[in-house]
Amino acid sequence: MTKLFKYLLMGSLFFSILSCSDDYQGPIPFPTLIEAANEAGLTTLVASVRAIPGLEATLQDQPAITVFAPTNDAFANALRTFGATDLNDLVVKLGGAQNLQTVLGFHVVPAVAFSRNLNEVNIFTTLAGQQLRVNSTPGAVTVTDAAGNVARVIQADVQIENGVVHVIDRVLIPSIELPKPNLVEAATKAGLTTLLTAVTAVPGLPSALLSAQAITVFAPTNEAFAAALTVFKAKDLNELVIKIGGPANLEKVLGFHVVPAVAFSANLAATNSFTTLSGQTIVVEKTGSTVSVKDQLGRVAQVVAADIAIANGVVHVINGVMLPDLKLPTVVEAATAAGLTTLLNAVTAAGLGNTLLNANAITVFAPSNAAFTAALQAYKAENLNQLVAKIGGIANLQKLLGFHVVPAVAFSSDLAASNTFTTLAGQQLTVTKTASGVAVRDALGNTANVVAADVAIKNGVVHVIDRVLLPTIELPNVVEAAQAANLTTLLQAVTAAGLGNTLLNAQAITVFAPTNAAFSALLSSLGFSSLDAMVSALGLPAVTKVLGFHVVPATAFSFDLASGSQMVPTLAGEMLTVTRSGNNVTVTDKAGKTYNVVVADVAIKNGVVHVIDGVLLPTL
Repeated sequence: MTKLFKYLLMGSLFFSILSCSDDYQGPIPFPTLIEAANEAGLTTLVASVRAIPGLEATLQDQPAITVFAPTNDAFANALRTFGATDLNDLVVKLGGAQNLQTVLGFHVVPAVAFSRNLNEVNIFTTLAGQQLRVNSTPGAVTVTDAAGNVARVIQADVQIENGVVHVIDRVLIPSIELPKPNLVEAATKAGLTTLLTAVTAVPGLPSALLSAQAITVFAPTNEAFAAALTVFKAKDLNELVIKIGGPANLEKVLGFHVVPAVAFSANLAATNSFTTLSGQTIVVEKTGSTVSVKDQLGRVAQVVAADIAIANGVVHVINGVMLPDLKLPTVVEAATAAGLTTLLNAVTAAGLGNTLLNANAITVFAPSNAAFTAALQAYKAENLNQLVAKIGGIANLQKLLGFHVVPAVAFSSDLAASNTFTTLAGQQLTVTKTASGVAVRDALGNTANVVAADVAIKNGVVHVIDRVLLPTIELPNVVEAAQAANLTTLLQAVTAAGLGNTLLNAQAITVFAPTNAAFSALLSSLGFSSLDAMVSALGLPAVTKVLGFHVVPATAFSFDLASGSQMVPTLAGEMLTVTRSGNNVTVTDKAGKTYNVVVADVAIKNGVVHVIDGVLLPTL
């Protein structure tokens, strides 16, 4: 208050000069300043004066003052201007009680100045130590503050005990250093609502930015975020978060817009490289008054509003969202993180790893381990190798896995109610979306449910499903399998015996198929020059019985056999001895001769073929 007393003393001379021009009429019981203010309904002014300890008494004790007193409406307008909710909040927005005292002192001149005493232009030094300009014209008195704002006197010459009050329609603002807004306040004032929503969506990020010692924020506009949504085909911020890989990557994107240092545009060189809060480098270029920012992908955004000072740094508003390297996982890394070990083993076995990693865009419906376990049980297979055998080999495993991959990116938010996709297997997959979730239907009409959706990967998205999807798999029939294996003599014998339809129409068969060399050895041992000669000599019934002795009326893959020897029935009506020792399988005929299975587990439409190195003979 020492400064206030100093200005009161300086104004005493001015008071004495003015008082000489008035006729003294003796003591008049004029109200005090506070009484006059209360009577005029200037309650906010009274509250403001009383908010400064001792100020009311100090003003009351002065010999001469002229007070320019703002109305309640004037204070209400000031609250709105400063974004304050009440007087206490205004004190905070002004920078504390000391600045409020300066503001109030700026409304008080330490001398008495009735309107009739005013010249056309008057410069007064206020209790705040700053000059106030008062203009008087016929019928109007105005006051201009340090910022050039003009207030009108709406009620003049309210005499008080120690001076005069003029009621004005605006709060006068002196030259004071107002506290800078924090980042949230600055973003709110600039209308950056999407940025604020994004920052709030990351736990702890608002407090981290507000408490940082020094920051420069490149703040995207709402339009910039809208453009980013369009690029990512997202309808809102939540979808955008999913498509960039989750909240952790949202934090990385936002951190990429913040430099942990203060850089006003005047401080920038032509080219600047800053390490951001995301740990990645952003390039800022300045050409004349134009400032631009370049991200990791080479995308450029322009600064459209520079140098917005905040409490702990500066904000530059930009017209684009900058993207760091988000380091999304590959499909293999995502499957590993999700614990999809069986799927990974299947992809490795099929040799599809590079195909998936190098694809431009993919959506993978990835079966869980439990889904593969259910598929093994359905095929009565103990492991992946047995499953591969039963579905017809590696080529069909590739088809099965390819049936789970769509060569396009489809997050769940991109799906319609019903969708048909052509897969890498060349077959169509039906995907439906309802309020309860996403389901996938395979070629056999089986339905799998998506149990974990929208796992973003480098080149697309993964949806985890609870069932292995089955494409249409075309297994060969027994004749086609024999042709593929070049078992021409066997085919001639089957044709001669008229067994083709019997084998093709059987419900389930296991065929032990002799090689051409095996037939040659038999013909040689029996002294026949050709198959026809043998058929002629032995007769069709005998040849038919020999061939039927190679066919078991049930499906038995090598791994379905028990360890050791077992007797199995044949179409010849006699039992065949089959022995399994580890991975080796042998068959023994009625003559006691044992032959080896040289190619096992060739899946066919109605069973399996095992190629053997000898012709089995029943009892003839």
